[in-house]
Amino acid sequence: MNLLQVGRLIRTFRKEHSYTMVDFAKIVNISQPSLSRIEGGNQEVTFTQLERICDEFGISMSEFFQNIEERNAILAIEEGEKTGIDIEEELNEELNKIISTLSTEQKKGLYTLLLPYMKE
Repeated sequence: MNLLQVGRLIRTFRKEHSYTMVDFAKIVNISQPSLSRIEGGNQEVTFTQLERICDEFGISMSEFFQNIEERNAILAIEEGEKTGIDIEEELNEELNKIISTLSTEQKKGLYTLLLPYMKE
């Protein structure tokens, strides 16, 4: 588990929920300096701490780690673009993974969204 990725994701979620570091630390029963070190990737978050953090954000720990994996995939794609690597196959795989998790209604919505962009 990459401490920096975990910390950045916690910080992102905290800010999305408009928590200050002090307030959030109190809510999840962590000292503010510890939370700062966790968010900065300088301290490992314990299982119990991460469980409380995920509970506060209304997500499972599985969803938390899935979010990290998705962000890693995006970074890998962006890095591939920077290095000039042909990423079409990787993009197809990632998009297929995402689409396979969607409900029929979600797929219909995505299709409707993408239809104007399809080549004739």
